[in-house]
Amino acid sequence: MMMMMRMLQMILLLTESVLISSYQLNSTVECERPDKKKTVRVLAGESLYLPCPNDDCHIETENTSYEWFKYIERTEQVEQIGTEESERIHYHLSELYILWLTLNDTGRYITRWWYEEDKCDEYETDVVVYEEFNTDLLDYTPEEEKPSKIYCPVCEYQQATFIWYKNFSLIPNQSAEYLLLRNSSKESAGIYTCVCTWEHNGIKHNRSGFRELIIRDMSSSTPTFQLPINNSIVITDVGTELILHCSVFFGYTVCDECSVQWERNKTRIDAVNGYKQETRKQGGIMESFLTITKVSELDLRSEYRCRAEDSYEFFYVSIILKRKGKILSMMNIVCIFTISLVFSIFLSQCMFSFLIPNKGTIKVLLFMMIIKCETCIRSDRLNAIEVMLSSLQKKKKHETERRLDDFDEAMSANDSRITALEVTCNKRQVANGLLKAKFILNPSLYSYSHNITFLFFTRLLNLLHSITKRNDLLLAIHQRGIMARTNTTLPFRLEHQTGSPHSVTHPLRILLKVP
Repeated sequence: MMMMMRMLQMILLLTESVLISSYQLNSTVECERPDKKKTVRVLAGESLYLPCPNDDCHIETENTSYEWFKYIERTEQVEQIGTEESERIHYHLSELYILWLTLNDTGRYITRWWYEEDKCDEYETDVVVYEEFNTDLLDYTPEEEKPSKIYCPVCEYQQATFIWYKNFSLIPNQSAEYLLLRNSSKESAGIYTCVCTWEHNGIKHNRSGFRELIIRDMSSSTPTFQLPINNSIVITDVGTELILHCSVFFGYTVCDECSVQWERNKTRIDAVNGYKQETRKQGGIMESFLTITKVSELDLRSEYRCRAEDSYEFFYVSIILKRKGKILSMMNIVCIFTISLVFSIFLSQCMFSFLIPNKGTIKVLLFMMIIKCETCIRSDRLNAIEVMLSSLQKKKKHETERRLDDFDEAMSANDSRITALEVTCNKRQVANGLLKAKFILNPSLYSYSHNITFLFFTRLLNLLHSITKRNDLLLAIHQRGIMARTNTTLPFRLEHQTGSPHSVTHPLRILLKVP
């Protein structure tokens, strides 16, 4: 009897060593093990079809071999799973079958894939069996405003038929792998269950999948970029430090999945030498600061964009880096060309013609211009322009009523009723596409209604149109709180009603905007 007990113990020890060695097989080969593990949650009494969790491992079955094991937590050992299809638990190549699940089937299952004679990968899948429905069985479903479909989260690679339930009540006449939601609304929210029926060795088996559908409030705000403006230009120079700032408003609801980050040439900037990205969050605003330690030629040729992501989609705005010298030289050319053309037009024909119906004559008014482009014109050039204009103001005063064919003589006239035309541009205005012009006119000039032909601004708009290739220039005229506005297709005419003839404190202001 004692002899038989010893023999039985030896058999058990040998069996255990066989199980352990069967898992190790070839001690000279160490399989690669990805860190990521998959977890599958199932109901007791149903059956599980479990493919290898890696797509290549699952699909590329030719000239490869497979082994499946179950890790026994109690003994910290593994047991090899067989291929006999008569067994309740068995595998066929890259697919494991656990039929009529019990609570004892909970555990870790290991797939060993030999894709070459001396190379293998191992993948681990944790299977958790529940006796009845549990919220842990719910598959992740993103919130949506108006979802149109719900896909069954199980039986992805199987030929199967489907039955659908909402809140555990049968939905009739639905047998596809997805459920169509027509005119979805808040009432569509709930727990959806799909039961797929599949066949193995002539026997039908079931498996259930669960999804909770949450309808996002239609009033929830989508991400709004506060900074930067899309396709805006950032002035910098090679070798300098540059900080790019992106600010996005996500709304006041909690958004755990929201993120803001910078990309270069559509690639995330993560742990790249010379670049540092910092993110801050306060209230509903998330900010990302990208520090470029030293701007390079590559940076100037690259596209930088800020990516905002919420639970549902992505949004982008792009910026372009430009060398400081090139931008300034271009601004110089544009400003000088603008001033030269405007001034030449002024000297040749640019007059405001005021039609006085009761006199039937044309009053030609000489407008003296003070043109200031403080950021793009050198001070000596600016002074020269001001001296030139000042000399015109000192010309002998003549009678101001002239016909247009007496234009040359009118050029030497000085009408004290026009104080100044002031055109200004600075860095901020240029960056925003603004050119502001202000006319300060003597109130005695005004009548209650004038038909104004804006010859001067027609020429100026034509000039800007030729530079910007834009037809949507905007002209706004303000006087005593009245605003006339036109989207221009050049040339144009604009009717404007002035205010009181004695409104000294409310000069005519003209704002020209390049959108």
